Amino acid sequence: GRQAGVSGPEARLSVLLLSCSALAARSDRSVVPEDNVGATVNATVLDGRGNLVQVMSSAEGKYGQNSPKVDTRGVVITPAPRSGVVDRQGCDPGTRFLVPPRTVQWVALLQRGNCTFKEKILKAASFNATAVLIYNNSTEETN
Repeated sequence: GRQAGVSGPEARLSVLLLSCSALAARSDRSVVPEDNVGATVNATVLDGRGNLVQVMSSAEGKYGQNSPKVDTRGVVITPAPRSGVVDRQGCDPGTRFLVPPRTVQWVALLQRGNCTFKEKILKAASFNATAVLIYNNSTEETN
C-alpha cells in the first residue's frame, strides 16, 4: 500500500480511525459462512498536529474466523521499535505497543506473516487492544 507523508514516532501516534462494517446480513448466518464475513475498512490519517493527511477506504477486508463481527473504532498503533528495529508482524516475544495515556480504544496494526493470526491477536490483546488489523505483505493467501 501507499505510505502517507508521516513517519517515525509521529506516524505511530497519528490518529487513524478504523471502522469495520460487516457486509453479511446478521439475521441470516446461513447466507455467508461465519469464517468469510467481509469488512469495509475506513481510515483517516492525521499528522502530529492533527491535520488531515489522507483518507482511505477499502471494501476488501475480512473479519477473522473467530472474531466478533462488530464495528470497531480506535487509534491505530503499530508495534514500538526495539533497539531501532520494528517487528511489524508482532510475532517477536518482545513486541510491545506504546499506547498514549488516556487512550480508551486502539487498534493494533500488524503485517501478515511469521506467526499465526491467533498469536498476533493474543499479543495485541495483552496490551488491551480493542481490535487487530492485519494487512497483507504479499498477494499470497497464507498466514
